[in-house]
Amino acid sequence: MNKLDSFYCELLKVGFIVLRQAVASRNEEWINAELEFLHNIPSLIGEANVERHRYFWFQERVAYIDWMAANGSADAQSRMRTFYEPIWQEMESSILELTGSEV
Repeated sequence: MNKLDSFYCELLKVGFIVLRQAVASRNEEWINAELEFLHNIPSLIGEANVERHRYFWFQERVAYIDWMAANGSADAQSRMRTFYEPIWQEMESSILELTGSEV
């Protein structure tokens, strides 16, 4: 398993924790945001198509962040910062190197 695959696995691991918290909150919009963010991650593990990784990073992840900024409760935003942001920070250099993108 390569480093990027490890990051995706970690996102799934913490994602199920965050999803459980969203379900416990009974906030359907938050639940749907979590499902939308997580649903493609399993298929990215071992994926050779760079464009799929690019789409996840620059489209799906950004859409999730934008949703949180506009609609997320304080609790939801706190979970994003606590669980996802540290992984994204570590993951960023791997994604940018793979996709040939810049910050």
